[in-house]
Amino acid sequence: MRISPPKNWRLKETLYSVTLGKCENCGNVMYPYQPLCNSCGSTNVKKIVSKGHGKLIEYTISYQSREGYEKAMPMAIGLIELDEGIKILAPLTEAEDIKEGSEVEAVLRRITADSTNGLIQYGIKFRVINNARDNR
Repeated sequence: MRISPPKNWRLKETLYSVTLGKCENCGNVMYPYQPLCNSCGSTNVKKIVSKGHGKLIEYTISYQSREGYEKAMPMAIGLIELDEGIKILAPLTEAEDIKEGSEVEAVLRRITADSTNGLIQYGIKFRVINNARDNR
């Protein structure tokens, strides 16, 4: 696996934050950000950086990996409803002690490392803050 520093630099907004798009015409919220609304086709789309807080709706544990991600197995992947009202799929920091309905927050974590040149790629994962949100 080869990590490309120029590609990481170009994708830094996507890798290091949860950037949404909100259509000023129809109010549609999109993730990831794109300059064209996928609902009405408008180009009047504003970038919004999410606070990265939400609720874990569902999750799954993956035991299959692709090249470069072997050390990250098993990997927990969750369906998260952000406080902004949009649902996204994202990796979770731990595969243990996860409960549906838990409150989660976005954190910057190591995604993978390139064994050929020693570069490390970081990105957004979500971690469980508490398991009590569904009891409110």
